[in-house]
Amino acid sequence: MQIGFIGIGVMGRPMTLNLLKAGHEVTIFARHPEKPEVQEVLAAGARLAPSARAVAIASEIVITMVPNSAQVEEVVAGSQGILEGARKGLIIVDMSTIAPSVSRSLAEKAQSKGVHFLDAPVSGGSQGAINGTLTIMAGGEKEHFEHVRPVLEAMGKKENIFHVGPVGSGEVIKLANNILVGTIAAATAEALVLGVKAGADLEMMTKIIGASTGSSWQLSNQFPLRAFNGSFEPGFMTDLLHKDLGLALDLAHENEVPLAMTTLAQQLYEESQHAGYGRKDYTSLLKVIETQANVEVRK
Repeated sequence: MQIGFIGIGVMGRPMTLNLLKAGHEVTIFARHPEKPEVQEVLAAGARLAPSARAVAIASEIVITMVPNSAQVEEVVAGSQGILEGARKGLIIVDMSTIAPSVSRSLAEKAQSKGVHFLDAPVSGGSQGAINGTLTIMAGGEKEHFEHVRPVLEAMGKKENIFHVGPVGSGEVIKLANNILVGTIAAATAEALVLGVKAGADLEMMTKIIGASTGSSWQLSNQFPLRAFNGSFEPGFMTDLLHKDLGLALDLAHENEVPLAMTTLAQQLYEESQHAGYGRKDYTSLLKVIETQANVEVRK
C-alpha cells in the first residue's frame, strides 16, 4: 500500500522501517529531516514530502505518531495538514496517545471531508516497535480497521491487534493501561530502594519477587533493560508518561472518577522531570528515590 507516516521519532523510526520491510511504499514528513533517525528511514527507501498535506496527496493511509494532542490536531487539521491534501476515502490512523475527545473531534472533521479516522494507540515501548510486536488498540469503524489491518500487522503482534469500539475507545484503554504503567513502576522503584537500603541483594530480591505475587512486567522487563544497568535510555520518556497520566486525570474529571494513586504518581514523575530526567526513561524515577534514600540500585 501507499502509506504516509508523520512522526519519525523513538517509536516512529522503527515502525516506519517495519512498514518498508513489509513491502509498503512509505512517504514521510519530518520537521527536521537532517536528524539521524529520519536519514535512516530515507536510506531504507522512504520518500520525503514537504508537508503533511503532501503526504496525504501521496497516500492511501496516513499514520501519525506524534507526542501530544496539539501536534496531532496540527498535522491532521492544520493549514498544511492531512485533511488539506486528502482525497475521499483516505484513512488516517493516529497511533499517538492523546485525549479521547480530540480523537472524536478530528474524526468528525475528517468525516466532513469524506475521510476516515481511527485512533490506534500502541503499547510495547521502543523495543516492541523495533521487534514489530506492539499491542495496538484501535477505535473507529470496523470496516476501516479491517482495511488497514495488514498495515498494522507490519508493526504489531498479530494476535495483539484489537478493534475496541468507536473512535476514542483506543485512547481510553491506552490511558487506563498507562495508569498501571505509572503507578506500578513508581511502587516498584520504592520497593527496590527500600530493599537495597535495608540490606537485600538486588539480584536475589528481583528473582524472588518475580516468582511471587509482587511480580510485574515492569520488574521483569523495563527495570532490567533501562534502570539496573544505569542507562535510563528511553523506552518511554518520563515527559510522555507524565503527559499520559495528566490525560488520564482529565478523563477522570470528565467522568467524575477519583484517581488518588494516579494523582500521586503524576506528582512523582513531575519530581523526576524537575530533577532533569524528563527525556530519560520513566524508570529514572528510581534515581530520584535513590537520591532521597542515599543508596543506588544497580546490577
